[in-house]
Amino acid sequence: MVGPAGRMTLVSGEVIQGDNAFADFRIARLYDAECPWSAQDDFYLPLNLAAGSVLDVGCGTGTRLVRAREVGHPGPLVGLDPAEGMLRVAGAKTDLVRWVLGEAQTMDLGRRFDLITMTGHAFQVLRDDAAVRAALDSFGRHLTAGGLLAFETRNPAARAWRTWVRETSRQVVAAPDGEPYETWVDQPTAHDADLVTFTSVVRSVRTGEELICHHTLRFIDPEHLRTLLEEAGFRIAGWFGNWDRSDVSPTSPEIIVLAHPA
Repeated sequence: MVGPAGRMTLVSGEVIQGDNAFADFRIARLYDAECPWSAQDDFYLPLNLAAGSVLDVGCGTGTRLVRAREVGHPGPLVGLDPAEGMLRVAGAKTDLVRWVLGEAQTMDLGRRFDLITMTGHAFQVLRDDAAVRAALDSFGRHLTAGGLLAFETRNPAARAWRTWVRETSRQVVAAPDGEPYETWVDQPTAHDADLVTFTSVVRSVRTGEELICHHTLRFIDPEHLRTLLEEAGFRIAGWFGNWDRSDVSPTSPEIIVLAHPA
């Protein structure tokens, strides 16, 4: 909703389910301020630049594809995301990347890529084995022979959700128009063995109105993930616990996967 002077307004107490949260432009336009360039991007950007063609699944606001084009990537760059709000932000950055509305499990882009990435923990929205298998099958159909799949998921042994409370997650960010918002995550609960449901809140500093989003992510067991990859015909080329390419341990925050189609 757009308010006076073009401001995006919140409806007090409005609730959005997590699968639809980033389709809402009011949330998507804050993403870059909440999640600036990080070690994750430093890890993936060289992979982007080394590949002749790149598909970023769950591309969000497209920051890394935009950077790859800015520093001279000459080949096809495609960003795919199921959230219209995210693609609206991405599309405003450049038209030198192809932006596509779609999902990992069902995408059909009519070509293959040398690199497919799924970053920003987007893999965790695949909440059961059927969704993972469908996505891996789709990735296989879109990779060239010798191509590379690269993604990460949070290590369940590190139990990151224990820190997802307002006291540790609260930040104040500015929208592109300078309007300040308070954001935080709260009320995480683990259930069904590997699913974690939590609430995120966006509050207007100016009006105090809030928009509430509910999300559910899967913290997949690493060895089960390895099995699913192998069953889908992938050969593991890298298995890291952090962005410095260190080994996976019970305390490492990530499971970072590099894999080739067999």
